[in-house]
Amino acid sequence: MKKQIVSALVFSAILAPAALTAPASALTTPDREAVELVAPEYPRGAERRGIEGSVRIEYSIAATGEVVNARVVEADPAGVFDRAALAAIENWRYAPAGEQTDGHSRELEFRLSN
Repeated sequence: MKKQIVSALVFSAILAPAALTAPASALTTPDREAVELVAPEYPRGAERRGIEGSVRIEYSIAATGEVVNARVVEADPAGVFDRAALAAIENWRYAPAGEQTDGHSRELEFRLSN
């Protein structure tokens, strides 16, 4: 049976509080209201080979609500989902605030279903 991407599952994992737990240092930053969360695209090569994994990204949110300074801090497997995760998070938008907030962290999971 061919494995297929479950976009809704990946996107719901992005929104699920358990999947978005932040390290203790990020918990001291002000909450920022998400305006637009873009689900990552599953890399075709990884899909064809049946590879699953996750990527943790740390980033800041500019006063305007744009994601800035995004960087991969952990990836399993390394280098497979990094670009897709960064591309998605860099398109996320948050409500404007008085200043930039730092120390945000999210884990994006990439899973296939039967």
